[in-house]
Amino acid sequence: MKKLIFSFLIIASINPSLSYAQANTLEPIVLVPGIMGSWNWSVLLGRSTPDTWDFHSTDHTWDKLIDELIEEGYVLDNNLFIAFYDWRKSNEDSAINYLIPTIDRALANSSSTKVNIIAHSMGGLVSRSYIQSEDYINRNDVDQLVMLGTPNYGSSDVYTLWEGGEVPGNWSQSDKNGIKFILWFMTTFSANTSDYYDTIHTFITSIGELLPTYDFLSDSNDNVKPYSSLTEATNPFLENLNESESMQNLKELGRITVIAGTGTGTVGNISVVERPALETKLWADGIPEPINPIRNNPEGDNRVLLSSAFLNEFDLIGPVLSRSNQNFWQKIFAVFIPLVRAQSDEWDIDERLTQKEINSNHGGLPTMAIPEVFSALGLPNPVGDFEPPTEPNNITTFWFASPVAVKITDPQNRIITKDSNQIPEAIYTGENDPNGVKMIIIPDGLSGEYEVELIGTADGEYHMAVASFVDDNDNIVTVQKNVVEGEKIEYVVDVNHYENVPVKISAPIITKPDLEESSIIDLVNELLIDLEEYYKDGKINNKGIYQSLNNDLKFVLATLKEAELIRSIGKKYPKLHEFKLKLAEKLVIKKLESFILSVKKYNNKDKIDDPATSSMVIKAEAILAKINN
Repeated sequence: MKKLIFSFLIIASINPSLSYAQANTLEPIVLVPGIMGSWNWSVLLGRSTPDTWDFHSTDHTWDKLIDELIEEGYVLDNNLFIAFYDWRKSNEDSAINYLIPTIDRALANSSSTKVNIIAHSMGGLVSRSYIQSEDYINRNDVDQLVMLGTPNYGSSDVYTLWEGGEVPGNWSQSDKNGIKFILWFMTTFSANTSDYYDTIHTFITSIGELLPTYDFLSDSNDNVKPYSSLTEATNPFLENLNESESMQNLKELGRITVIAGTGTGTVGNISVVERPALETKLWADGIPEPINPIRNNPEGDNRVLLSSAFLNEFDLIGPVLSRSNQNFWQKIFAVFIPLVRAQSDEWDIDERLTQKEINSNHGGLPTMAIPEVFSALGLPNPVGDFEPPTEPNNITTFWFASPVAVKITDPQNRIITKDSNQIPEAIYTGENDPNGVKMIIIPDGLSGEYEVELIGTADGEYHMAVASFVDDNDNIVTVQKNVVEGEKIEYVVDVNHYENVPVKISAPIITKPDLEESSIIDLVNELLIDLEEYYKDGKINNKGIYQSLNNDLKFVLATLKEAELIRSIGKKYPKLHEFKLKLAEKLVIKKLESFILSVKKYNNKDKIDDPATSSMVIKAEAILAKINN
């Protein structure tokens, strides 16, 4: 027994994470993503159907940090939580409706009375909005706040978006894809907005809360336009958040850690020219020249300047300063801050505030700052090299807001559908509703011709957008037409990423559904024929699987035929008729759903090839849609 105890002590000393996990005494952590770091199809698209919050399927910003925390003994939804939120809304709204409930969940089953917050980008502003609010005074439930690349004094990078409705062409491909999709969808389907500018100012007010509160505009003669002189590019939210009186709650925290990225060109000063006299809506404070502002300051992470990420120490311990005079006063009071520190008995700024810069871009901070984050939280030093996710050179993306099933074939004849994918790194995502929004994203997609095949799953209008994002060149082309159930529509899309050639969409080839063969029974018979052909051609390579799927469809067919016979007695025995029809419908739906799951399962086991899987699943789902209609 003594040897056993001694061995355990040796192991625990070598691997401290073991004792952490066993003791389960880790203070809960809440992660707060930045803008576009939370995704919920129903909420973002204004649907009534329920859905859950998560990271977007292309977003891997937090993967490594979460993995490292789990390695250290943290468990998701136990003592590690993610405060997803509707990033379109004001930061104060997000704090009240999303962050506070997440903190409550984190503390519900914890022996701790406080959480630690790790916030990236705008997530830091959401966190500060809560901590600096009156709600926090009575709750006092945050120990440490770690901010990664938070634009505490704003970001020049959002100016074109707020004043002109223009997404900067030099944003990352992933960011452009995400924000342009939301803008496209909301502008296309909202009755209240006519362009991106209106959509942003109506529905994505958080953009305005990211505007700088420092002097960042200058005219063509390099004369600075003082912040106080601006008409529309002002930020009352940050002005209030950074008032010294408002920041006093921050002093109640155990520690504040600010980690900022540097070494990457970041938009600092923006040169603008006056807007034309006839323009009364856009560019109230000037049109950028060039339209994609130059990343002219190396002391930043490509989205947030170092000077904006770091908290102004005087804001924490001194009187309120006019933000329009910030640059001047910062220089003056920098001389006196050491003296103020020495005279402050209330709050030791050296002990309670840590601000550190690391060589990282904005999106890479949650990965590159892992050692600094662990150090701030008193966790053992993580082992390994931490490299952020690689940004693709280009993105080819297809957006559909329509009642259609989608199949995309790339220039090398590789196919992606809802249920199968042959294109490396490509992602099919969208709403659960088969008639809802779909998005296909192909990182580092090929230039060339893509074939788009749409099958109508219901009657209605469909919208399709094809976009190419590469460097400063964004190319989006849209199509809007009508579709009927069962109709097949085919397009050829020509994409050229590197010669600045517009995306070209061919005229559609439309194959009308055969109305004489459109009954549910006929559709099941067609699927049975396809199944047999796939088995004969070797696309289903197991006889037992073929027979099992064949039996499923024959059961469906027999049940449907029985239902047809039942209809003839409907007038004589109406209640019995209604009962038997509903029973038959439930049996058919259950068997078809089982058929679809089986096809997918055997496809994953390489017993059914991808094209056969895609075809059978699409047809089975079309039959289900017809039954449900």
